[in-house]
Amino acid sequence: MLAVIVFGAILAIGFKVYPYGRNVVEIVYISKESPAKGILQEGMFISHVNGTKISSADEWNNIVRNLKGTVKIVANGKEYVFDVNDTIGIDVMDIERTNLDFGLDLKGGTRIILKPLGNVTKEDIDQIIATLQTRANIYGLKEIRFYPVRGSDGYYIQIEAAGIRREIIDEILSKQGRFEAKVSKPVDISGGKGVIQLGEKSFSLEVINETTVRIDDMSVDVNDTFTLDGIDFELVNITNTKVVFLATVYKGEDIELVYTDPQHSGIRPEAGGFAFYFVVLVSEKGAERFAKVTTGIPSYIDMSTGDRYIDSNIYLYLDDKLVSSLRVGADLGGVVYTTPQIRGWRKDMDEALEEKLRLQTILRSGALPVTLETVSVDVISPTLGKDFFVSAAYSAIFAAGMVILVVFLRYRRLRIAVPLVLIGFSEAIIILGIAATNDAFIWSSVLVINFLLISIAWWKKHEIDISAWFGAILIPLLGLMSWTIDLPAIGGIIAAIGTGVDHQIIII
Repeated sequence: MLAVIVFGAILAIGFKVYPYGRNVVEIVYISKESPAKGILQEGMFISHVNGTKISSADEWNNIVRNLKGTVKIVANGKEYVFDVNDTIGIDVMDIERTNLDFGLDLKGGTRIILKPLGNVTKEDIDQIIATLQTRANIYGLKEIRFYPVRGSDGYYIQIEAAGIRREIIDEILSKQGRFEAKVSKPVDISGGKGVIQLGEKSFSLEVINETTVRIDDMSVDVNDTFTLDGIDFELVNITNTKVVFLATVYKGEDIELVYTDPQHSGIRPEAGGFAFYFVVLVSEKGAERFAKVTTGIPSYIDMSTGDRYIDSNIYLYLDDKLVSSLRVGADLGGVVYTTPQIRGWRKDMDEALEEKLRLQTILRSGALPVTLETVSVDVISPTLGKDFFVSAAYSAIFAAGMVILVVFLRYRRLRIAVPLVLIGFSEAIIILGIAATNDAFIWSSVLVINFLLISIAWWKKHEIDISAWFGAILIPLLGLMSWTIDLPAIGGIIAAIGTGVDHQIIII
């Protein structure tokens, strides 16, 4: 069973499918000025440039340094033609040769410089970094670091990450995340006059002309904003029979909880695509604003469904961009409503899931104090250098030789020394195999084989140690997990091998 597990670990580490060949490079960043923007995407694989084979990032950098005019790029097996005036604006990195997910120090990554717009203090920068770290944790970003940087013209934020996509930078990290929920408030007009009802209070309304109304003693023009009874309003439209306002009922600070459980959040097929939804819990003050604004709004029956709604919608905005528009049920009019639902639609299920997670991440982390602008994005090399693994391999071979020598000098038997080293190496291989990604099929096969071996041994009444039973079942199950290999992980593997050899010597 040990041989089966070790062989499975080797396959989990090294068995990798290359759909576009081994000699390609992976796109990690496309600048906004690149002619390939919107055509190529991060994560695609480039194999040729103007007919020249590309097998490493160094080759790519040498070729595109002075690239001008018409450029032909083969990406994911398809040829694309671009006109390059200044720069191609594409950064690439070498593809992974194994299924191991290495950290930033070992494989390099992407460096992003963000500049806060406006005057900020050191406290603002600390708050921004804390919010960005929260967003990274919620979204599940691994191997990402944030640093404050002081320049001659103010503060910057430097982000270093392994394998981060451009859309994550634009839609997750640099988004301010200012949330607002607005409810339309229609007011019927008769004889040029009407009444704005907010809960138990009412305010007189008079239409002055096509663009101006008077509310009590206050004159308001179309698109103007004003405050009434502690609620922010915007005058949207004026007709002969109706005046429509938008009232801000919920803000980012009103959000107390973003639900992610299946009872309050999910995705379902709808209208040729997939609709996503999730519920947020808002403060009592925000809910009271909703109740005031929706008081007195007439209702109607939707003839297609038979449901009754008030003549109003609730519009959800993120950074002034409309993300959801919902009708309000008649039973909610004038009610303190603390659990509004955010909805959206995407054509693809993966896109719907990612958009739902993006919105939940931003709402859960809160808004940034200022807007962030992406100043630069570039690829960084691994800090430990390309020769790290070669040096590590030589060190491992030397250490194994020293273990064999010391044990042989003590016990005078190679049949004791060699198995000690082989078992130690087996432990390292199994640990790395468990850490590998995209290996579910391999470890599932190992689990089935081990189960068959255990069943055969039981059938033939062979004696098997109980720890072997646990190992044969538990190790393949652990293999379904994966994690990032960084310096602390390597240190842990080395320590495990060392203590393992000590334990074997004690047993002997």
